[in-house]
Amino acid sequence: MKEYDVVVIGAGPAGGAVASPLAEAGKKVAMIEADGFGGVCPLRGCNPKKVLLAAAETVARARHMVGNGVTGIPDIDWSALAAFRDGFVLPVPERAEQAYRSEGIDTYHGFARFTSPDTVEAGGETFTAEHFCICVGQTPHPLQIPGAELLSTSDDFLALDTLPNRIAFIGGGYIALELAHIAVRAGTDVTLLNRSERVLRSFDPVLTGMLVDATREAGIDVRLNTSPQSVERIHEGLRLHLSSGRSLDADMVVNCTGRKPALEGLGLSRAEVDHTPRGITVNHQMQSVTNPKVYAIGDVAETPYPLTPTASHEGAVAAANILSPRSAHANYTGIPRVAFTIPPIAAVGLGIEEAEEKGIPFTLKEYDLDKGFPWKRLGEKFGYSRVLLNEKEDRVLGAHILGHHAEEIANQFALIIRQIVPLSAVRDTLWAYPTSGYYLKFMVQGE
Repeated sequence: MKEYDVVVIGAGPAGGAVASPLAEAGKKVAMIEADGFGGVCPLRGCNPKKVLLAAAETVARARHMVGNGVTGIPDIDWSALAAFRDGFVLPVPERAEQAYRSEGIDTYHGFARFTSPDTVEAGGETFTAEHFCICVGQTPHPLQIPGAELLSTSDDFLALDTLPNRIAFIGGGYIALELAHIAVRAGTDVTLLNRSERVLRSFDPVLTGMLVDATREAGIDVRLNTSPQSVERIHEGLRLHLSSGRSLDADMVVNCTGRKPALEGLGLSRAEVDHTPRGITVNHQMQSVTNPKVYAIGDVAETPYPLTPTASHEGAVAAANILSPRSAHANYTGIPRVAFTIPPIAAVGLGIEEAEEKGIPFTLKEYDLDKGFPWKRLGEKFGYSRVLLNEKEDRVLGAHILGHHAEEIANQFALIIRQIVPLSAVRDTLWAYPTSGYYLKFMVQGE
């Protein structure tokens, strides 16, 4: 039996955010990882996706400037791009594990499962501790249709060394749209199937409608209100049978219908830890509501926003409460969300639908960004903002942006909303010109 103050299950951003400060504070910490130190974001998510996106953005930028001084559009050499991607991804597990060891954290490889409320087993060894932190994230949600075993996942796409000629993406969320935008710029024939009329349901519907237009203009065959009924292998790839009664042939079909908390096999019932399909039920201190020895952090917890920054924040909150009970709580105010499509789309704070449902008064300011200089000079055709203001309370309530640099403008709004910077102070700020951020002044302009 190995005894620790804290056992952290999962070595991604959530696990690191809780383990490091505890080790620094003198706690004896063990970290157990089943699938690569570093976690999904640097290994199978955010980072490899953004590396691939860099090439896609280059192609898109050139295409937008054709006729305005640019005469050729570059081709993507996927094998060279894959090697570039691997340069970021492959070193991560060893570097991450060594970094944790240098902090005094004992690292272990294996799948951890609870054997009682205060013990876990992994790699043939048993661990006991004063506290356990579950940081195992999420896993792709399986699609329940005949032939589902033939489908690929985002993990498979992001690890491709060669790119198929025809790819179909099933889903209308972050992953489906982001990967579709990468693939089409690399020269692949891309189809995107979404079961409803609306994509990216957590974003502003007016902006997502514009994004669908931009997606189609990029050459992606977007089929709304269409879902797969079955998939079969044929002589030249795969064939999807669709709810429309039609069929679609592809070389690769990627299931992007969502992710679910990776709870299977953890033995949560033996740990007396309650959960729902959305994750482990926790309080504002990130503590299990049924077993106070257990904390759940990041995407595995039943909390909003399954994002890397949120996981890091929750890890810091959990660490603070382990060191000093009830000393910190999770604060989800002003969390920026971005889908890295081309162009990107971002949201911070309240949306229009949410504000109306809660009866929160607001003034809506809309601005056509693609008429602004930073976007016109790049040949951008899609750019728009919708910002919710409360003039009486002198506050910015929410911001929704589509267009080049949307993610950077969202960071500015995140600071404004989270730190409750007065609207009057935002309007009084002088921004560098000519920059995309300069146009924030027009997004919050008064009457």
